[in-house]
Amino acid sequence: MGRYICGKQITMHSTAFLCLMYHSFEETPTGSYTLSWGQLLWQLDRLKSEGFRVEGMAGLEARLDGDDWPRRYAVATFDDGHRSFLRAADELNARGFRGTFFLTRNACLQRPNFLKKAEIRQLADLAEVGAHGVTHRPISLLAENEMRCELADSKRWLEDLIGREVRYMSAPGGYWNATAQRVARDVGYALVGNSTQWWNRPERVTRTRQVNRVALRTHFGSEQFERILAGDPRFYLGRRLRSLLLAGPRVVRGLWEVRRRAR
Repeated sequence: MGRYICGKQITMHSTAFLCLMYHSFEETPTGSYTLSWGQLLWQLDRLKSEGFRVEGMAGLEARLDGDDWPRRYAVATFDDGHRSFLRAADELNARGFRGTFFLTRNACLQRPNFLKKAEIRQLADLAEVGAHGVTHRPISLLAENEMRCELADSKRWLEDLIGREVRYMSAPGGYWNATAQRVARDVGYALVGNSTQWWNRPERVTRTRQVNRVALRTHFGSEQFERILAGDPRFYLGRRLRSLLLAGPRVVRGLWEVRRRAR
C-alpha cells in the first residue's frame, strides 16, 4: 500500500497489516489514551474511505489459516473495558467493520465507568470480546504461577459470563515475554495483542502468535493517523524509540504496581 505524506510517498508491503489499539472515548477526553468521539468517528471514516477491511482477532486468525488478504487490512482492538465500548462497537458495525474488545475482570467488577455483566453480554452480541487479565498487573514481571492465574482466571470468568470460548487476549500495559506467551498458549489463547508499535507480517504472526499494535493517543491529529495508515517508517521508528527510552521507568512502575497489589 502506498500513500503520499508531506509530499513523499510512503509504501507498506502489500502483505503487511496494521493493528490499532484504542482504550476509551469521551466527549471531552480526560486522559492521554482517551479519544473524543469525534476523533474515533473521523478515524473510522478514514479507514472506510481508504478501502480498509477492518476486522477483529477472529477475522485475523481465519486469514492466517488461509491465504485471503485484502489489499488494505487493519485489525481493531480496544483495551480495558470502559463503558464507551458499547457505542464504539455500534460505530464499527455501522461501517461494516469488526473489532475485538479486551476486558479486565476486576476493573469491570469494581470501577463504576466500566462495563458490568449485562453490558458485557450485550457487547459480546455486538462484537468479539477477549481477556485483558484479572488485575491488569504487568504479566511479564509476575512469577509463572501468578501469570497462569491472571491468564486462566480472566479467560474462565469471561467464558462463564458470555457462554462461549475466549480465544484472544491482550497484554496489560504491554508487559510480555516468552514465558507469558507459553503460558497463554497453554491455557488456550490463540492470539495475543502486545504493545509493540510496529506493523505486522502474516508469517511472523503465524510463528509468534503475537500481534503488534499501535496505540492511538489523545494528541494524535490527522497527520499522525495518516502516517499510521500509510505505514510511515519514520512514525513507527519514533514510537519504538520512545518505547525504548521509557522501558526502564516502565519496569520500575510495573514492579511497584506488582508489590502494591500484593499487599
